[in-house]
Amino acid sequence: MLWLEAGGISDFIEGRGNPHLTFSHPTEIVGRKSSHVSDRTLMVGADKAACDIRRDLVKMLTLPSTLVKVKISVEF
Repeated sequence: MLWLEAGGISDFIEGRGNPHLTFSHPTEIVGRKSSHVSDRTLMVGADKAACDIRRDLVKMLTLPSTLVKVKISVEF
């Protein structure tokens, strides 16, 4: 699960891992609804795309001064 919080607004995305995930991109992470894997992929089979994330949270994330809290939860 990926949990994001900014400006008191939060949302979460659930997905799963893949043995081919490398987490090697230095600046970007992507949660994907598909099964595509690249160096940016954090999770596949996500239950939300970018358009499904709360719009008020997305607006906060566009502000350069916004601090973002990110939590990644892994279950085995």
